[in-house]
Amino acid sequence: MSDTSAPPFAALIRRLLRERGLGLREFCRAVEVDPSFFSKVLAGKRSPPSEDAVLRRIALELELDPCELIVSAGRIPREWSRLFHEPPLLQAVDRLCQGATPLPAVSSPVPAWSAQPTAPTPYQGGRGKTRRTKEGDSFSREAGEGGGEGKLTPPKSFGEELL
Repeated sequence: MSDTSAPPFAALIRRLLRERGLGLREFCRAVEVDPSFFSKVLAGKRSPPSEDAVLRRIALELELDPCELIVSAGRIPREWSRLFHEPPLLQAVDRLCQGATPLPAVSSPVPAWSAQPTAPTPYQGGRGKTRRTKEGDSFSREAGEGGGEGKLTPPKSFGEELL
């Protein structure tokens, strides 16, 4: 199977092993993975390891960003857990992946996922106000047309190049 038709994880690992001059057995010993199993993974006959710790050991050994490797294995990195708890963030990421750039509109003045105030900064709801998420990121609400519609805009540090 060529690297162009291989699953993303297998192609990425094979390329990095080749670039670093590492043999399969030597690499598997270093990351504590069975060489027979990993050979099948690289051939596309088995799925990549599902254990987070194993994927992170592989990323560390190959000097690769763990999130990149975990995503290439078809998993969601634990660092991205906010996607599960903040629907507007998930919708924004989904829209970015589909090629659209604007953030989705939020139909209620106070999204259900932000109804709980968090210490030390309490919720300052309403149009044109700022609130803090549990993780400490602030989002501003821009007033929209009609009954309380608006959109959440992330802070400048969110990553303007992505939005």
